[in-house]
Amino acid sequence: MKADQDRLKYSYLTHLKVHNNTKNPDGTLVRAFADKWFAYSKKGNFLTKNNRERWFNGLKANSLSEVNRDCLLNMHFISKDALWSIKKKSNTNLIKDHIVPIKVIHKILQTDTKRTEEDIELLLKKYYRIGVITKNEDQMLNSFQLKSKMPDDWDGDDIYARYKRANIL
Repeated sequence: MKADQDRLKYSYLTHLKVHNNTKNPDGTLVRAFADKWFAYSKKGNFLTKNNRERWFNGLKANSLSEVNRDCLLNMHFISKDALWSIKKKSNTNLIKDHIVPIKVIHKILQTDTKRTEEDIELLLKKYYRIGVITKNEDQMLNSFQLKSKMPDDWDGDDIYARYKRANIL
C-alpha cells in the first residue's frame, strides 16, 4: 500500500510536469494535482480507507469528525480563531486555504517549463502550504483583494504575507 501511495504521489508530480511543459493555462488542474500530491505526501488520515485524498470543504468546527479534526490540526498553519473554534467546537465555518494561492504557484511554475518532477516537488515544498482559517478571516482576505494573489509588494519568500496583510497572523 505504501509503495502505491508513493507511486501515486510521484504521478501527480509527473502530471504537473506535463501540465507545465505544455504551458497549459488551466490553474484548476494545478490545484487538483498539487492537492493530491499533498495528500499522498502526508498519508495517514489525509487519505481515506480507499486510498483517496480526503476533502475538507464545508467544515464546521462543531461537527468535525475525529479524522477531520486530526487533519486540520496537522495543517501547516491554523489561525488563532480557527484553533479556538476547533477546541471549543463552536458553530464556526472553517476554510482550508492555500497560504500561497494556487494561482501564484501556477505562475511560479510557468517561469520555467523545463522543470523536472524533483524541481516541482522542491517548489511545492517551499510554496504549497495549507492554512485553516475561519470564514470571517477568508472574508478579510477578500476585502484586501488577496483571495487568489499575494500582496503586490510580496518578496517571493514570506509565504505568510497575505495573512499578515489581512491581520490573520
